Amino acid sequence: MHQHNNHDTSTQAMTEVALGLSMAFFSLLILALFSIGLPEQQKVEAVKPTPLSLDIEQQLKLANSSGKAPSNKTAANQHQQYAFYFNGKFYDQQLNPLANRQLLGFEATQPLILAVQDTLPLMQVMALRQQIDHPDLSITMLNQSWQNQLEKMQ
Repeated sequence: MHQHNNHDTSTQAMTEVALGLSMAFFSLLILALFSIGLPEQQKVEAVKPTPLSLDIEQQLKLANSSGKAPSNKTAANQHQQYAFYFNGKFYDQQLNPLANRQLLGFEATQPLILAVQDTLPLMQVMALRQQIDHPDLSITMLNQSWQNQLEKMQ
């Protein structure tokens, strides 16, 4: 009977590890190339003003209908600024359309809360964050009441 010589298996194991690492780095390279090659979202154009159909009482009622019980408000919460992004347009607290140049007019010392549609893609949300460039910007989702009201204005 013929006996086989013992082969050095350490080189075979190192080859397998090297192949595994090269496949991992190759997949990371492909992923990086795809992320760099994605087209940039178009800039939001200035919007023309539309008439406001709500009076202040209805707006306050809508603002208080967020589905949560009223909490203790601190002085910091009373100075928050709000903006809305709906169907490619920006709106202020009174639901008046905002132009791009007005986005820079928010107080940098006060927090700015931007409410967006829950169907907005993450890449567009990140582009909005970059476009607004506020030091204390928070992004949240519009509730159904606000979405309904903004749809009526369209």
